[in-house]
Amino acid sequence: MKIYTPGTCAGTQPIEGAHHVSTAIETESGVYFIDAGECAGYTAHLKGVDLLKTKAVFITHTHMDHVGGLGNLLWYIRKVDIVKGHPLTSDDNIDIFAPFTQTVDGFFQVLKNTEGDFSTAYTHTVHSFTDGVIFDNCDIRVTAVHTNHMPKKDGKYSSYAFRIECEGKTVVFSGDMRIEDMKNILPEKCDAFFVETGHHQIEDICRVIKEEKKQVNRLLFTHNGGYIVRDIEAARRRVYAAFGENAAVCRDGDVFLI
Repeated sequence: MKIYTPGTCAGTQPIEGAHHVSTAIETESGVYFIDAGECAGYTAHLKGVDLLKTKAVFITHTHMDHVGGLGNLLWYIRKVDIVKGHPLTSDDNIDIFAPFTQTVDGFFQVLKNTEGDFSTAYTHTVHSFTDGVIFDNCDIRVTAVHTNHMPKKDGKYSSYAFRIECEGKTVVFSGDMRIEDMKNILPEKCDAFFVETGHHQIEDICRVIKEEKKQVNRLLFTHNGGYIVRDIEAARRRVYAAFGENAAVCRDGDVFLI
């Protein structure tokens, strides 16, 4: 699978060259977004992602730096569909998953007040979820694992990590988390771990991976805080010292083959 990082910044004030977090997974038969920060659709499209292959969007939690670009992502899909002569039909559907759907419903309310009432031949289906397998279409299997980044709401967890199984590989996306969540987020081994640094130091993340004896083949740092974004080279040196060469600091527009 091919994984794009259209946005790699945490919810800081605007920083040149770094946009709020989003990731796109491209398989042979579809595209799947993990979070939709401010430039998710824009940057993914410019990097060559076929937005018309989007099958699902998975939101780890509804903080603005993770969901603020959802409306634009869906709007761009509609625009590209129009420009290309409406290749999407009533057989096509985009699933949107969020712990609580009110925020997603709000974006649709905005979209319905834009051009053409946001009418489409294809459909959108909005889902809430809790822990467990939330999506499995024989192409990709997504398991949600709660984190304690946000307090519970109405007795339900509000923030999640995702384990992705695809093409015989396992990739984990931490979402936002507390450091103690890592032992539950990570399986015994995974091919890649996209982990947030907006709330954590690089060395602490690497330490917990080693203490918990988790086998992480590639470690990719994203949702990066200002201390990383403002000095990428210094951050890379710290990453290599703490984990080794099978690690990277993600930048906006990066592409990884997993």
